[in-house]
Amino acid sequence: MNTSKNHISSLKWLHLLFGAGLVITFFLPWVVWKEIKVSAYHMAAGSFFQISESNFKLGNPFPQFAFTFYLFWLIPVLAIITIVLISQNKKTALIAFLPGAMTLSLVTVFYLFTNTLVDLGVGNNALSMLQPAAFISIISAAGFILTAFPTKGWLKKLIWLVIGPTLAFGAYKIGESSVMSETFSDTDDLKADYIVNASDLIREFAANDSAGNNKYKEKILTVNGIVSEAMVNSDSSVNIKFVDTAKYFINFPLEKHDYERTKDIKPGDVISLKGSLSGSSYSMILDSTSIDFKRSTLNKTKF
Repeated sequence: MNTSKNHISSLKWLHLLFGAGLVITFFLPWVVWKEIKVSAYHMAAGSFFQISESNFKLGNPFPQFAFTFYLFWLIPVLAIITIVLISQNKKTALIAFLPGAMTLSLVTVFYLFTNTLVDLGVGNNALSMLQPAAFISIISAAGFILTAFPTKGWLKKLIWLVIGPTLAFGAYKIGESSVMSETFSDTDDLKADYIVNASDLIREFAANDSAGNNKYKEKILTVNGIVSEAMVNSDSSVNIKFVDTAKYFINFPLEKHDYERTKDIKPGDVISLKGSLSGSSYSMILDSTSIDFKRSTLNKTKF
C-alpha cells in the first residue's frame, strides 16, 4: 500500500514538474532566426508571422485565420489550472492532455516553418536553430500527458501524444501545397500592367516607397534587367535578385516548375521576368528594403 502511495506521490510531483516546464518554456526562445529569438509566446501574441515577414519576407499565407493563434494561450493557462487541480488531488487527464498536445503541435509548426526559412536561405539547418527550451517543452508536454491523473488509460495517452504533431504536420503541408499551387498558370499569357527596367523600378521605390506600393502592388509587371544574384534553393526553386542601390533590391522567387529553365541563370545575365508585385518590406537585419514579387515566371532570357 505504501509503495502504491509513494508511486502516486512521485507521479504527482513529476506532473507538477512537467506542468511548470510547459509554463516556463512557453515564454523562452524556441528558435533563433539569424539572432532573432522567437518563442511560443510570439505565436500566441500574433507576432510570429510579423517577425518573419518584416525580416525574411515570409508572412502568414492565411491571415484570415490569424485569430486562431490566440488559442495557444491555453497552453500556460491550462497547465496552471492542472497544477492547481493536482495539488488538490483532483483528476487532471483531459485538462492536461490539451496543453500537452497543443505544445507538441506548436513545436512541430516551429520546426516546419524554420525549415521553410532554411530553404529560403535563412540558416543552414532547422534542427540546429531550435533552442533548448523547445526540446524541454517537448519533454514537458509528453511527460505532462503521460503523468496525468488518473494514471490508467495508456492507449488514450499515446493517442494524445501523436495527435498534435500529426494534425500540425498535415495542416502545414496542406497549407504549403495550397501556397505553392497559388500561381498564375497563365502568367506567360497575361498582359503586363507595366513593363519596367529593374533599375528604374528600384529607383522609383527608393524615391517614394509608399507611392511605389500604391502604384504597383498586386499588379502584373514585366521586369527587365541584369541579374545581380541567382540562388538555387534546396527545394529546387530559384531566387533572382536585381540590385541597384545599397538600400533597395528586387526579389523574384521563381516557381519549381520553372527550375529547368532557370537553374542556369547567373549574375550578369540579361533576363526578363514577369510576376505580381506583392509589396516592399524593410529588413532591420539587412538594413535594406526588398521589392518582392510572387507567382513569378521567366519571361525570356534576353530582351
